[in-house]
Amino acid sequence: MASKEQMTGGSFVRLGPQECADLMAAGEAVLLDIREIHEFSAERIPGAILAPMQELVPGALPTQDGKHLVLQCRSGGRTEKLAEALMAMGVYSELAHLEGGILAWKAEGLPTICPDPARAVT
Repeated sequence: MASKEQMTGGSFVRLGPQECADLMAAGEAVLLDIREIHEFSAERIPGAILAPMQELVPGALPTQDGKHLVLQCRSGGRTEKLAEALMAMGVYSELAHLEGGILAWKAEGLPTICPDPARAVT
């Protein structure tokens, strides 16, 4: 179940993998994979948009009006830190993240795109 907590500058929403999948399927969320390009190319969640954390420009993340902006990484650590930094800068008043990242997504049996299984996320 999604949980919402206050951080400096805004609200942080923790979404479980199935909740995130449901929001994406309903067209209510934009999933931003903030991992590095090589991580994304090895395995990714269908529909995720690559937005490497090291290359992000605050305020320039791809969003669509009325949709949740959901950050995703390997296990959730990077996204939480990034969300906190973006909200502290006043760039966003609410951000969500995929709790547990792509590892939790896979653990729930949700689909991924994995061109080379030898490079799958573990």
